[in-house]
Amino acid sequence: MVKRLQNQTGEGSFLHTDIVRNRKEAAEEKLKLLHGSFFGKPLVKFEVGLMRDVWVPYCYLVYQYRLGGNAFFGKKRSFREGKVAVVFDLNEAHPMQYDIYENGDLKFIKKKAADKDRKVIPAGISKNGILERAEQHIQMKVMKRFYGRQGDLKLITKQDFFRPAVELEIIYKEKNVNKRYAYLDEFGIQSEHILGLKYRVEHKS
Repeated sequence: MVKRLQNQTGEGSFLHTDIVRNRKEAAEEKLKLLHGSFFGKPLVKFEVGLMRDVWVPYCYLVYQYRLGGNAFFGKKRSFREGKVAVVFDLNEAHPMQYDIYENGDLKFIKKKAADKDRKVIPAGISKNGILERAEQHIQMKVMKRFYGRQGDLKLITKQDFFRPAVELEIIYKEKNVNKRYAYLDEFGIQSEHILGLKYRVEHKS
């Protein structure tokens, strides 16, 4: 049975990562990264338009994987098995690997509803698209990378959640407008790409 909390549709609780960063400092740090530098001089010139507090939609998925067997419930014993997790940015439709062995399951704060002072960003991908992209990512970036071939995947956890952020309107050459996000949770301290930079796969023989 897949563990899942319906929190984008109003059928369940609103889950989000904790706010631990200062809004102003997080925004300034993000802008500094966007500018880049070479001996202290900015490489990219742009203007900052509107700034607003937002909830960015994400999804946390955990799969059980097996290699060597024909099916999860078959008699043939697989020679490799374990768990592999993905954190999915639903706004930009981008899956990222998550080291569940080193970090454990993601921790969330549970509320009955979102804070009214933060805009909820809508998801930019369908529910079916999330699973398709997540499984494709695992097969290509994890299974083939570590084991040289695809494995059998079984979804065991799927949880929608939100990350608190400051949305920055970045204007290039006075006309090109892009949206960037300075995250306010603990993952924003490590990297805007949330964990996953240090990743490993463990298995049972």
